Amino acid sequence: MAALLRPHFPHRNNRDGTYDSICSVCYVTVASVENEPELAVHESAHRCEPVNLYRAGQALVQELRPGSELRA
Repeated sequence: MAALLRPHFPHRNNRDGTYDSICSVCYVTVASVENEPELAVHESAHRCEPVNLYRAGQALVQELRPGSELRA
């Protein structure tokens, strides 16, 4: 199933001038670099690890559980 998910990679500009790429499927920081165009190389090589997919799924289940507060 994980192979069917196609992540996109939002970028975050950090205070120190570096850029992070975040996987939209497993939520890991794929890379942190000084030159934003370099992120494309890391993103194309990224493969979600099963343990990270499990953790992301568990966090989603916790947020959807009745009585739990939705986090922004």
